[in-house]
Amino acid sequence: MSVIPPVIEIFEFDTTQVASPIGNRHIEGGSFAFKQRVALGYSQYSGPGTSGNLIFQDIKFNVAAPVSHIASRVSAIIIRMATSGSQISEMKLYLSNGSALSGSRDVGLDAAIMQYAVSGVWQPNSVLPSGITNQLPYLVPASPNVFRQDGANVIDGNQDIDVSQFIYMNLIVPQGFPLGSYGIIGSGLLRPALIFDYV
Repeated sequence: MSVIPPVIEIFEFDTTQVASPIGNRHIEGGSFAFKQRVALGYSQYSGPGTSGNLIFQDIKFNVAAPVSHIASRVSAIIIRMATSGSQISEMKLYLSNGSALSGSRDVGLDAAIMQYAVSGVWQPNSVLPSGITNQLPYLVPASPNVFRQDGANVIDGNQDIDVSQFIYMNLIVPQGFPLGSYGIIGSGLLRPALIFDYV
């Protein structure tokens, strides 16, 4: 007997919004901080009303006051089930492709990295300087690194209490990173992936 995989959604939130989306974060467009539905499904990243793109904003180089690394604005996402009657657990977030971050190696610099931190608490105007949090791994982690908003390992509903923790992410780019378009729109790929168990 086969089990139909649950439909999951990934919502992105604007971390510049002070008003917390907690209480309505499971509702698409349910808070001022809601930005977009980034992904829908279990093996695809797009669908009706889904952008498929998580955009890291505000990577600005200041030639007047150079620093070694530049941090993008922090984006926050959550994972939720759009269907009932299933449960997901053992959520592991990683980079399935990070070739968009390797452009700096062509000019003798360290590679850019994607950082992440998870929390059940809304943290507006988050700042993640280089090295302050974990680097998103390139291999599937041995242990779960994303949990339900209260720290439990299982999501078994589709209400606000059943969503994942906020996953705060940003890019750290070394000064001197070649200018251009990167990611899906430009050269190279930047694809975070989520693996989970379901019943």
